[in-house]
Amino acid sequence: MLGLFESKRNRFVGIDFGTSAIKVIELSYKDQKPQLENYGWFDLSGILQPVDVRQQKFSSYEDKLKAALHNLLKKLNIKNNSVHVAIPGFSGLVVLIEFPNMKNDEIDKAIEFEAHKYIPTSVEEVSISWEIINSKDESKDEQGVLKNKVDILLVAAPKKEIEKYSSLFEGTSLKMQSIELETFSITRALIGNEKGSFLIMDMGSRATNMILVENGSVIINRSIDMGGNDITNTIADSLNISKQRAEIFKKEGKDFINDKENSILIPVLELLGGEAKRIMTAYKEKNKASKIDKFIISGGSCGLTGIEKYFQNMLGLEVSKGDPLKNISYDKKLASNMEKIGSSFSVAIGLALRGIEEIRSKK
Repeated sequence: MLGLFESKRNRFVGIDFGTSAIKVIELSYKDQKPQLENYGWFDLSGILQPVDVRQQKFSSYEDKLKAALHNLLKKLNIKNNSVHVAIPGFSGLVVLIEFPNMKNDEIDKAIEFEAHKYIPTSVEEVSISWEIINSKDESKDEQGVLKNKVDILLVAAPKKEIEKYSSLFEGTSLKMQSIELETFSITRALIGNEKGSFLIMDMGSRATNMILVENGSVIINRSIDMGGNDITNTIADSLNISKQRAEIFKKEGKDFINDKENSILIPVLELLGGEAKRIMTAYKEKNKASKIDKFIISGGSCGLTGIEKYFQNMLGLEVSKGDPLKNISYDKKLASNMEKIGSSFSVAIGLALRGIEEIRSKK
């Protein structure tokens, strides 16, 4: 019995409600290192279609999502009933604001005053949090004396969106321990506290997050309404094949984007590369001595063959695929599976790692 209770306390569960699938990761913390204990996913494409009401009497998409989640967790036999959840990056706001150096209670008041400039809805309708990224002495007053400045990262998310995800756990033994924008889950999984400046492109099926990270802190977040589905559609139209066949082609290993003789022009990649260039330019203009060290691609739709070479040529920057499992131990028997699906679990892994961080910070 003692071992059972210990395993519950030492398990950390992250749940990613993606646009195409629910993904769950369960980690433990052993010998000062995270260890993979369990993982699974549920394809949501089926529940997006009309269902036979004689078989399933669901009143809404949320009801279907809730049922899918419960079935998945039951199948995985999750040990811990406290879970960490993410909401899509496009549902929230992340903005860096420069303030004069001041006390925390003064920052609270300043944030209340400034927030309405950045939030397109009523401030009362959103949940707001902030943190100090860094302090710097770079500007001068009229006498030429340096003035203290502080960078504040403002994060906001609609309360209705938070309540929607919270409602998925009502009537169950599960408790939503925390909720955050997936932007921070991705950063925690791929970068952690690594020093340097990195631009992450996390491409999902319908949307893509561009995240600029400096010394472990998110500086810029952009959500672009395009993703892997658009690539699939382009391949299908170019080759005059079905979308199902195009999806298979994406994963077969043929380089469609760099082959000079048989290349396919994929506008989505051009647009995403253009957005990456704009972010890099803005960052360099604001931080004269800084540069982006690496462009990291991640997400379930980053497996397209040749995508690293494509962006390396376009951006003139080192490009690599993110590995959210680089600091996590797992059974060698799972190695082949993890290599195939690891990148698509970045959000869920980052969430479970948050649970581990919270426990470690209390010790």
